[in-house]
Amino acid sequence: MLGTASAAEAQQPGEKTGYRTFTNKAGKTIRAKIIDKKSGTVHLRMSNGITYRVATDTLSQQDQELIDSWNPAEQQKARLQAVDLKELFSARGFKGVPLKVQHNQSLLEITIAGQQLSFLLDTGAQSSVIDRARARALKLGIQENAGFAGGIGGPAGPIGVTFLPLITVGSIKKKDVTFAVFDLSGIVAGHGKSAKFDGIIGLDLLEDLEAVIDYKARVLYLRGEG
Repeated sequence: MLGTASAAEAQQPGEKTGYRTFTNKAGKTIRAKIIDKKSGTVHLRMSNGITYRVATDTLSQQDQELIDSWNPAEQQKARLQAVDLKELFSARGFKGVPLKVQHNQSLLEITIAGQQLSFLLDTGAQSSVIDRARARALKLGIQENAGFAGGIGGPAGPIGVTFLPLITVGSIKKKDVTFAVFDLSGIVAGHGKSAKFDGIIGLDLLEDLEAVIDYKARVLYLRGEG
């Protein structure tokens, strides 16, 4: 099973994938990774998929110590930590959109009626909202008297609704989106003098876009175009 390798091969460092060079007591080597171990036996898998069962006591002392300390749960944790989220979500059809941070709050840019607007990301808000003044400036059609809101960071006030044929978030285009329309000036002011945003993205739109938030990388992964 174990073959002869050059000195250069034997000195290759282990990769994140777990492959390394194992050496038996006769000096022969194999490049593989541990996938399982049982009493007196270790299962080694080469990069071509071939798996060997090797008696642990036929390997070098260093390899035996490594096998003794090998813990499958820790290996799984290390593999998960090494996962590149961008690569993982891209393979599943998600598209990343950068988030901006303002006063420890995450902001997302959305294009509505040809204008790029800034929206506060709020997973605690049930509905997405656009500020009434901004909606009027964009000449959006507003259906008034849709309700009455209070307790969301500002004085109570009437709620309107606007129906948008299309919004764009990064490269994602979403059709037929509904936003509540509300005076957000009190909420914006509550975030400080330099705060500025045109609306709030709530749970409704986040669910529609199958959103996954990577706060560390400041990226919002979205899917659900159409």
